[in-house]
Amino acid sequence: MTEAKVNDRTTFNISISYLIQIILAIAAFVYGYASISEHIEKNDTEIKNLRANQNTYIFPDIRTLEQKTIVLEKEVLVLQKEIEFYKKELQNANKP
Repeated sequence: MTEAKVNDRTTFNISISYLIQIILAIAAFVYGYASISEHIEKNDTEIKNLRANQNTYIFPDIRTLEQKTIVLEKEVLVLQKEIEFYKKELQNANKP
C-alpha cells in the first residue's frame, strides 16, 4: 500500500456540482447567521430602550411615588386639622 503524502504537488479533484452545492450551503449558513444576529441585536436594542425608559415619566421609580405619597398624606393631615380648627371657630362664633 502506498501512503498518501501531502506536498506542494498534491491535487484535489472535486466535481463542479459538488463545489456549487458547498458554496451555496456556506452562503445559506452565513445568511442565516447574519439574520439571527440582526434579530438578536434589534431585541437587545429594544431591551436597552425599555430599561432606559423605565425610570422616566412612563415608568417612574417607585421611590419617587412613595415620596409623593408621603408628602400628600402630610398635606391631608394638615388640611384635616385646619378643617377641625375652622369648625370649632364656627361653632364658637355661632354661640351667643
